Amino acid sequence: MASDFSRLMKQDFSDLEAAAKAWRDLSTTMDTLTDRHRRQVTGPLHASWKGDDADAALFYLEDVESRIGVVETEAMAVAEVLDTTKSWMEAAQTALRNAVRRAEEDHFEVDGDGTVTDPTTAGLPHQDPDARQIIADRDTLLGRHRADIDTARADARKASDDGAKALSELNGDILTDPTSHDAAAESAQDVKNAMKAIGVQGPQIPEDDPKAAAEWWKALSPEERQTYTTLYPKEIGATDGLPSDVRDDANRTALTQELNLIQEGNWDEGFPGDTDETVNRRLNNLEVLNDQLEQADGAPKGKELYLLGYDSKDDGRAIVAMGNPDTAAHTGILVPGTNTNMDAVPGQITRIGKLQSSAEQQSDGESVAMITWLGYDAPEASMTDFDSVGGTGRAEDGAPDLRQFVAGTHAAHDGSPSHTTVIGHSYGSTVVGAAASGGPGLGADDVMVVGSPGMTVDHASDLQMDPEHVWIGGAKDDAVINHASDLTLGRDPMLADFGGNNFEVDTHGHSGYWDDGSDSLANQGAVIAGKQPTEVPKEGSDVPPEAQIVPGL
Repeated sequence: MASDFSRLMKQDFSDLEAAAKAWRDLSTTMDTLTDRHRRQVTGPLHASWKGDDADAALFYLEDVESRIGVVETEAMAVAEVLDTTKSWMEAAQTALRNAVRRAEEDHFEVDGDGTVTDPTTAGLPHQDPDARQIIADRDTLLGRHRADIDTARADARKASDDGAKALSELNGDILTDPTSHDAAAESAQDVKNAMKAIGVQGPQIPEDDPKAAAEWWKALSPEERQTYTTLYPKEIGATDGLPSDVRDDANRTALTQELNLIQEGNWDEGFPGDTDETVNRRLNNLEVLNDQLEQADGAPKGKELYLLGYDSKDDGRAIVAMGNPDTAAHTGILVPGTNTNMDAVPGQITRIGKLQSSAEQQSDGESVAMITWLGYDAPEASMTDFDSVGGTGRAEDGAPDLRQFVAGTHAAHDGSPSHTTVIGHSYGSTVVGAAASGGPGLGADDVMVVGSPGMTVDHASDLQMDPEHVWIGGAKDDAVINHASDLTLGRDPMLADFGGNNFEVDTHGHSGYWDDGSDSLANQGAVIAGKQPTEVPKEGSDVPPEAQIVPGL
């Protein structure tokens, strides 16, 4: 007991501080290496090398990449444990030194093992009532000083013990076993256990307020930002208002950990109560999304993908940007429609790629970023579930999230002039309409819809923006427009009394709006680039005869 008192009184924590810095630097280096490996090694190989040999090589390389990511996570966790333990130990040391100082100020003596005695009462006559009162008062004070010193020593022992317990969760065994293939998932669990052991809470992110979240992030130190991104990837990746590269980094880590968890059969830890069928759907959703990201890892600047959000549950959700919206002069956000699930994400990424290229051709050299926003539960085209596809419920549910996401793109932008267009296709236009007409509005510079069955409102002026910046396109033979508009989802926006502007469409059907070389695609690109598309007159206001909801909306 003597040694712990004297050691704590004199202890210098600079070695602990240096060790924490070294581990943090290692984690940061691993983060850089992961990104470099992804973009310079596995990314280009995914795009150019196919066949059995490629599969075998990529399996090995991706395992290496995964283990680099594990080192990043575990090293950052070690640094956080050391930093936190140091803070608790320093607090205990300060408390102990203050307790000793107060005892000495009250004329008590504290020896080298922390024992407190009172020399002032040694010669007092115990028979004297006044002396007995003085002794009693001093004994009470003596007890307080001893308790303060004992508490500080106990706090120091607890901090040391908690730190040791936390570090035992991060012992590196998941990397030394060559047969272990669930290291990414286990590292996530190790972090949870280690942080719990030392009593560390997750980041206190302002909820549902992208602007406040952006300010919170800016106020953090670089070390705090890297710590949160590495140790709490799911929370950071899901926060609107944070930088796109940060969200991408965090979401890719979370996706890797979640995918590894399911692939290695440990999904009960992450998804207790899920059925085999539900977990298999999660696995499919994660693999589809991960494959798309890997295919684009070697993409040229401006065509790189940023994962801004995802959810593996049910049909899956994914928010993916092509190009960095934080620095782009023009950003388009495409909201897809009915029957869009994770399996449809590859097609949605192809569409935003075409829209980006079209806009870039008309943007006078200004940068363009495109985002596919599958951030809501898109309805299914089923005649047995009319409320799903024929009602506004899914649109109303998704509207607040779309509003918040658009606000987040503004909050995360680097401050240079920025132009935002939100595009809705099919039922996605219904979501866009609900978002624009509800709450404080959508906050976009332009709104554009194609193949719309209705935007939940009867007039463009109901969208809380200048109707001159509302753009509508529709093919003559689009079955959704011809058979589903003017019914349960709002007035047909193509009609004259709706307002807004119609632009020229020369493609066919409900999914031809992105045909290469078409006026339909060029006009959408013009709006995204802040230019004037080729307009056509608004249509008459007659309701289509024998209108009915048809599958494929």
